[in-house]
Amino acid sequence: MPNSSLLDHLDVTDIDFAFQDTPDLHRVLADLRTHRPYAIVPFAGTRAVLLLTHDLVSAAFKDEETFPAQAVYSLTTEPVLGRTLQCMTGDEHRVNRAIVAPPFRRSLVSGWIEPLLAPVAHEVIDRFAPLGAADLVAEFTTRYPVLVISRLLGLPVGDEATVLRWAHDLFYFPLDPAAAHRASREFADHVLPIIAARREEPGADLISKLVTESVEGTTLSDDQILAFLRLLFPAGADTTMLALGNTLSALLTHPDQLDLVTAAPEEQAEWAIWEGLRWEPPVGLLPRACPRDTHWQGLDIPALTPMLFAVNAAHRDPAKYPAPHEFDITRRATTMLSFGQGPHSCLGSGLALAELRTALIALLTRLPDVRLADAAAVEDATVTSQVGTALRGPSALRVRWNRAAS
Repeated sequence: MPNSSLLDHLDVTDIDFAFQDTPDLHRVLADLRTHRPYAIVPFAGTRAVLLLTHDLVSAAFKDEETFPAQAVYSLTTEPVLGRTLQCMTGDEHRVNRAIVAPPFRRSLVSGWIEPLLAPVAHEVIDRFAPLGAADLVAEFTTRYPVLVISRLLGLPVGDEATVLRWAHDLFYFPLDPAAAHRASREFADHVLPIIAARREEPGADLISKLVTESVEGTTLSDDQILAFLRLLFPAGADTTMLALGNTLSALLTHPDQLDLVTAAPEEQAEWAIWEGLRWEPPVGLLPRACPRDTHWQGLDIPALTPMLFAVNAAHRDPAKYPAPHEFDITRRATTMLSFGQGPHSCLGSGLALAELRTALIALLTRLPDVRLADAAAVEDATVTSQVGTALRGPSALRVRWNRAAS
């Protein structure tokens, strides 16, 4: 651990912000913020600077020179995903992002709703709608995003359980390296023949676009495409799964807000999604690193200090959001940090928003009068509490609905 007065004193001693499940995380973050706009906390066996205000987190996202994404992702994702956009800087990042970006433009994403997103949502709902009760995490939020990404890429899905495992294990590399490396090898074995086939005969799927697109005379190699897909597949599936679960959890435990969306889903679903992303972002704590000794925002930060961008704390900063702990879809706030800021902001944000809105409308349309199976859960938030610290989402959402109308 670097020797510096900044890191000498821990503000929290009983929570590891890398791995520990912390159901009351928002209370912890709010308490810490009353003392300072940052805190020194345990993180994976060392000490990290946890940024707690909207201003600090936003400034840190935009300061790629001080907190380059490459410094942390070259250690935490490159060994299993390959050299992704997260590991690139300068012209390499600019050119590679320009090659992969066109299919994710929001003007194009909107065209996927009717032919792809909505049919997949209804296909998954068809499996359990007649039952009148289900765990929406097990039956919907974990399945829908993976099927969307698979079909967008043009990947055949013969074994849905295996595909779900790949998406999960690739995303959780630091927690289970052996599983992540196994998933990386299996995913490569599955995808490389498909990349070769698309080079010979391109189609309309995303892999075909990746093999044919070029910028400034540069095209992507098989390894570069594979790295991008290894990033897109779990990030697009797992974060969307968590975000959808968080929004559903918020609505189900706030019946007045659920009623507002149910009364006019086409109009209100988008605002419910945005408020869900604010209230409980799927990536609540984003780790970065400070590779050099730095004086930043009044802090003397030693080289190699882990930095935690607390998106969830920023989203509940009372200086930015009035009554920040209230879930209120009439807030109409869209300038959020859930997708990051700066050069490494989320490339797939438009797709994620379209998936989330489409899924929410489909669920509320197909599951009339949907409600938590345990009525006490509306009053007792622990029944549907979000689990995790860095990544947050409900472990289960057991609901009932009017089966006769579904």
